[in-house]
Amino acid sequence: MRDLPDLLVGYLDGLVLGVLSDPLNSASGGQIMVRYDVMDVQADVMVGASVGMAQLSRVGLVMVHRRFTPLVRSRVAWAVGLRLRRERLAAGGDPRVVVTGARPSADLVPDGVEFTAHPVRLREGDTVSPIEVWEVVFPDLVAARELARL
Repeated sequence: MRDLPDLLVGYLDGLVLGVLSDPLNSASGGQIMVRYDVMDVQADVMVGASVGMAQLSRVGLVMVHRRFTPLVRSRVAWAVGLRLRRERLAAGGDPRVVVTGARPSADLVPDGVEFTAHPVRLREGDTVSPIEVWEVVFPDLVAARELARL
């Protein structure tokens, strides 16, 4: 647990954005996130907004954070998102990743958006706790439609 990334998000519904030093494109070598920003976003548009934000060239990772989600779950989701991003970059794939520590209810999810569970074992001392975090999976068409709404 001590190896989890530090995050300060507060008690809000919002998005945490990993900001890149250079825009995300095929010629860009600077794929290291230099900071993260927290955006206050209404719960009913969070998932759609996260899909749109993931399309921005200076955004490397997006996390949907609900105010009632325990911070440790969001920290785990952020760590999983960082790992997924590194793996996709190494494989030459699209590194855009959207994650969440708590799966949103169906009424908050745009059509076509799905979730993939990532089971994690969280160790603190001799105690191991299984938890699940989620990746937001969006088809290209949904991503383009959501981006057009922003």
